[in-house]
Amino acid sequence: MPKALLNRGLIKGAIAGLVLLLAGCSSLPEPQYPPADLPKTNGKHQLVSEWQDHSGYGERWRGYQLMPALDGDLLVAADAQGLVQAFDLSISGFFKSDLIWSQQLDHGVSAGLTLAKGSLYLATQNGELLAINTRTGDTNWRIKLPSEALTPPQVDGNLLVVLAADGHLTAIDATTGRQLWTYASSMPSLTLRGTSTPTLTSLQSFTGFANGKLVALDNASGQVRWESRIAQPTGRTDIERLVDVRGQAKEAQGMLIVNSYQGQTHALDPFTGRSRWSRDLSSFHAPLIINNQVIVVDEASRIHALDLFTGSSLWTQDALYGRDLTEPVLLENSLVVADYQGYLHLLDSNTGEVTGRKGFDLDGIRALPIVNNNRLLVHSIRGRLGLFTLKK
Repeated sequence: MPKALLNRGLIKGAIAGLVLLLAGCSSLPEPQYPPADLPKTNGKHQLVSEWQDHSGYGERWRGYQLMPALDGDLLVAADAQGLVQAFDLSISGFFKSDLIWSQQLDHGVSAGLTLAKGSLYLATQNGELLAINTRTGDTNWRIKLPSEALTPPQVDGNLLVVLAADGHLTAIDATTGRQLWTYASSMPSLTLRGTSTPTLTSLQSFTGFANGKLVALDNASGQVRWESRIAQPTGRTDIERLVDVRGQAKEAQGMLIVNSYQGQTHALDPFTGRSRWSRDLSSFHAPLIINNQVIVVDEASRIHALDLFTGSSLWTQDALYGRDLTEPVLLENSLVVADYQGYLHLLDSNTGEVTGRKGFDLDGIRALPIVNNNRLLVHSIRGRLGLFTLKK
């Protein structure tokens, strides 16, 4: 069985008959990367629970990654059935409610949430983008997208950029909802489930696409400044030729770091798109850049640390092999990844050594954990919310 089919929930076929065929299977194939047993930890670090609640239905089997949003003490979460809730984390104690407001939308939410400028921006499964007042829960504006968005909209100043699942990138005035420009990418017949999250700077927007390219667009006009091929399709079948750039590109030290599925991890010049170095590392996730290191979780859930300036290997941790890890985040000085069984794993960012573990929800965690003010926010597949701090 080709390895692209064996990663849980990632493949989205262009032909409806393929979807029906998969839905009708009585059993799933064995995973390409059999999950390793839980590794031992040295016990140096542990996560302490600060707050828990529930976001409603959660993501469940629908394959969305519904990251909540956290800004100071304001936490907003949503589910695949359209329930949106805002919590004030500064409120605690008996007979007090931390729920500020809740709203039931007509359609479920399809992507992670974004908080900016007093507004909540979210995408729905019927292909709409909404701006909601964070104090009242009232809708400020809504617009129709070419198709549903599967990654959070990104905001820089008054510019909001969102990528739809059909490869259309749309720039919007964040205050009014007025469309500024669009860019349409060519799409292969078969893609991974999910899309890349755009990266915004003051001048350019960088976005990866399912055709294996990263494109830099002028923020003011939407004109293409450059495009760079991150992965080259090879093979005869559509599955063999999957080269999706699904993780968000990250900027650091005058370089743009980006990776792809069945392709490479590249360091690019952000103004020309020329490659400064590359490594044969295939990944579904965005890299994490810390202390001149590039942290990459590859498609088999091995964790790699690369030198930011040369791409050379610093360390590799394979104790979590096959556990469908999330993208890594940094909590104080510890790396955190979550897995398909709902465990949160702590690693030393300098050596890759596993330093702690916390069980959260056996149904699993698919959405990227969020770090804000040294707090870790986690959202499980069935909608459980947890806020943690690090104890040394």
